[in-house]
Amino acid sequence: MTTPGQGIDSEGRPVIDPTQNVLDLVQAAIQRQDDLRSMADTHAVYVAELRADYDRRLREAETARIDAIRAVDVGAVQRAAEVSITTASTLAAQVAASAETLRAQVAAAATATATNLATALEPMQRAIDDLRRAQYEQAGVRTQVVEQRAGAGEARLNLGAAFGGLALLVSIIGVIVLLTR
Repeated sequence: MTTPGQGIDSEGRPVIDPTQNVLDLVQAAIQRQDDLRSMADTHAVYVAELRADYDRRLREAETARIDAIRAVDVGAVQRAAEVSITTASTLAAQVAASAETLRAQVAAAATATATNLATALEPMQRAIDDLRRAQYEQAGVRTQVVEQRAGAGEARLNLGAAFGGLALLVSIIGVIVLLTR
């Protein structure tokens, strides 16, 4: 039974002092807050782990994206290098062919020019040779005339000397004949 002074409710349960009821509710609220804080801490750790995992995945995805871009760039550079090599080879072949063609054209032009020059100079060279021949002939004629004149003068001198010698001989003979008489 119950002690006198303690109240019971309509169902026969003892009536709880509202102060105790308030204290129990406050204690339950504090316990609930502690549980919520504990859950919030647990949830914060979960969210931090989730964010860390998400950040890691983002970094990996970004790294993969950058690697893919770099791979495309490297491939483009390699392709550009291949195209450059092909272009350089083609240009080198064209330059060599062009140089050979130009060399052949220059050689042909040089040959044609030499032939044309020889053809153009041939009459002049013949004329010069003819002039030289005429000069030599004229010089030869002059030399012959001079030699003939020198020969004639020499002959005159010889003739004069012969006459002088003869006159001397005649004079000596005349003197001898006169003396012997």
